[in-house]
Amino acid sequence: MSKQCRFYLLPSDVERLLAELRSQVGLKLISRRSPVLKPTELESPFSEYVSQATKAKFLHVNCFLTPPTEAEIKMHHLTKQEQWAVAESSEVVEFSGCDYDGKTLSIGRFYFQNDQLIGDALWPKRDEFLQWADGLFQTTKRLLERSRTLNAYIGKDAAAWERNGGRFQVL
Repeated sequence: MSKQCRFYLLPSDVERLLAELRSQVGLKLISRRSPVLKPTELESPFSEYVSQATKAKFLHVNCFLTPPTEAEIKMHHLTKQEQWAVAESSEVVEFSGCDYDGKTLSIGRFYFQNDQLIGDALWPKRDEFLQWADGLFQTTKRLLERSRTLNAYIGKDAAAWERNGGRFQVL
């Protein structure tokens, strides 16, 4: 089983949301990959990429959120890339999307799995993690505006940007 929260956030909304979440529920940002067998902590969730189709430069979010202490993080080795990757069965919340090129903004999301595969059975993740993740989702929903039309939450700056001609990329 899993949970997700979808949203449209401009970079300024992302920064404001993360600051609020840090102060209200606590969190760390970690990279999906690491050169060593230990997660790499990030200062910023943003990276840039260039679309092959349009050649536009996008700001993008693609990392994990973890509780500030004692998260169970599992890593697996990517031999060809000579890197370690965080396993999605870890106690992490995926933070992805929010691709922004100044003209369009794609949807982003928080996503996590409630359970993990151990042997041949599904087991729930630790209660401490599940309570933290639920608090993260509840706080996020309280801080953002709900759009029934888009079936997503909207950041304050993203809403103003759309009203002034910005375009949400709707799936």
